[in-house]
Formats: sequence, structure tokens, C-alpha cells
Amino acid sequence: MTIFYILAAVLMFGVMITVHEAGHFFAARLFKIPVREFSIGFGPQLLKWKRKKHDTLFFLRAIPLGGYCAFYGEDDVTGESKSDPRAFGKQGIWKRLLTILMGPVMNFILAFLVAAMFYAISGVPTPAGPTVTVVEAVNQDSPAMAAGMLAGDQITAVNGHLVTDNLLPMIAQETGKGAETLDFTILREKDGRKEEHVLTVKPLFDSVERRYMIGINALANTPAVWAPGSVGDVLRASAALCYNAGAAIITALKNLVTRGQGIGELSGIVGITKLIVEETRQSQLQGYLYLMAVISINLGLMNLLIIPGLDGSRILFLIVEAIRGKPIEKEGYVHAVGMVLLFGLMIWITFRDIVRLL
Repeated sequence: MTIFYILAAVLMFGVMITVHEAGHFFAARLFKIPVREFSIGFGPQLLKWKRKKHDTLFFLRAIPLGGYCAFYGEDDVTGESKSDPRAFGKQGIWKRLLTILMGPVMNFILAFLVAAMFYAISGVPTPAGPTVTVVEAVNQDSPAMAAGMLAGDQITAVNGHLVTDNLLPMIAQETGKGAETLDFTILREKDGRKEEHVLTVKPLFDSVERRYMIGINALANTPAVWAPGSVGDVLRASAALCYNAGAAIITALKNLVTRGQGIGELSGIVGITKLIVEETRQSQLQGYLYLMAVISINLGLMNLLIIPGLDGSRILFLIVEAIRGKPIEKEGYVHAVGMVLLFGLMIWITFRDIVRLL
């Protein structure tokens, strides 16, 4: 069964990457931009065929963990394509921009459709009680740790004010009044019973976040009943899932860049495959679909990052070209170096995933 779940994870990667590259491909077809090669997978070729009408080579390759949609003269660093009318750089700027953009957009569309399948099968959650905030983790040597707060504690009040999903605004409100310490009322489970405790925490001001923090990761949960919903309910829930997943990923990226938070938790293909296998084994099809929606959102957003070699960087270069009226000559070198560095980073993260796994 483990082999089955690993193959399911590989299939998930293959579908998401194929959909991404298909976004580039069909946008190029729509705008009549010639495509040199389209490949599903990397490595040794299994199948090869050619459409004479569009002069495109199609490949099916042995390793289904990637793919590409290659255009004529793309990232040309030698200048050989300057006289080729098929070259990508010869096409209109907005056609090229939309062609690049459609890759991530297709990942977002896939995420929405998969989320709709998830809710159609699992039902739509309806709130069945008040929202509660539970401590997920307590940072080492933090004010919360010094006060005795533990993972699993449910925070019910701050300085006597009720906490539901408003923990951060509540801390900001109380520290804004000049409070140097905060009394946290918590419920802690012991021997099957919940005991109430009051912990006095002295927040520290974070100059990067520009707010007082106590050093915890907390999650607001709302008890819910899952029941079949209408088409409208399913679509609204799917949109909410995609929005919340995207917001969480953007927040995590911001914290990674500004504070280095989560750098030790970065995972590559091996780590994500392990996550998919574990979740699918536990939650079966529903867990598989949920993860596919979240990871597809992740893939789309990651490709929009302004990192050389990724779609976000190419979009930025096109915007600059539109403003200045001519392309940047060394763009091909920038993307080439970026891809080398990205592959190096992927190899390092994968090696670390394997070490963790062993």
C-alpha cells in the first residue's frame, strides 16, 4: 500500500505540473506564438511525436516530476534567434506576458476545481460552536515559555477579555493601553479533564513585526458539522479554501524572508511526498484532494515569486521591457543562472529531506 500511496503522490505532482505547462501552451496557441517543444516529465523519452501543422515536438518522459513548454529563442544568450520570426522575443509583449502568467493561473484554477471535488465528496462544514484558539507550539526561550504556556493550551481570555479568533488584536489592544504584562486564561487538559489556569506573560516588542509578541504559534478552530451542501455552498467553500491557503502561504513566505522563520521546515519533493503519503493513508481520497488543492495554490504562488528562472521574474522583465520600449539584453543570462541556483537549492533540500527520512 505504501507503494500505491507514493505512486499517488507522483501522480499528483505530474497532474499539477502538466496543468501548469498546459497553461503556457494553450495560451501560446491562442496568441499564435510558436511552441518548439512540450514535454510531460523529465529524463529519458518514452514517446515522441510531432504536429506538422504547428511544428511542435511533444515528449512523454520517464520521470513524471516536471515538464516544460519551450519556445523558440527563449533565453537566447548567443543572439542566434534575432532573425527567427518564430522567436518568443519577436512576439507582442502582452501576448508573452499573458502566456507566462497562464501557468500559475492554471494552478489556481486546478486548486479551485479540486477543492470543489473535495467539498462535493466530504460535504460543506457548518459552524457548530464558538471559535477557540489553541496553542500549536511555544517558541524556545519566549515570554510564553517563561510563563509556563504549553502546546495544546486553549486560550480563553486575555486580561479578562474573551478570546475566540481575535488573539492578535487582543494582544495589540492590551499592550496599546500600556500594559507591561498580560494575564492569559487558559484551559489545559489533564487526566481527561480541562483545568483553568491564569498565566502572566510579559510580551516583547518585535522591531521587525512592529508589535508585541509572546512567542507562540496559535490556531483558531471553529467546531463544524459536515453535511452535503448546494452547488453554491460548495463553490463558496472552495473559494474560501483557496483564499485562506493562499493567505497562509504568503504570510509564511513573508516570515521566511523577513525573519527567517520556517527555514528549517522547508521541504522538497521527498518531504512533500512523505506528507502526501501520510495524509492519504490517514484521510484517503478527501485528504488527497485537500492536499492537492493546497499544494497547487503553493505551486502557483511560488512560480510568481520574482526569482530568476521563475515565471514571476519573467513577468517582471516583460513589464520593464514594456516601460523602456526594448528588452534587457542580458535577460537570458539572468534566467540561466537563476535556474542553476534553483536546481542547486532543490538538490540541497532534497538531500536534507532524505537525511530526515532516514
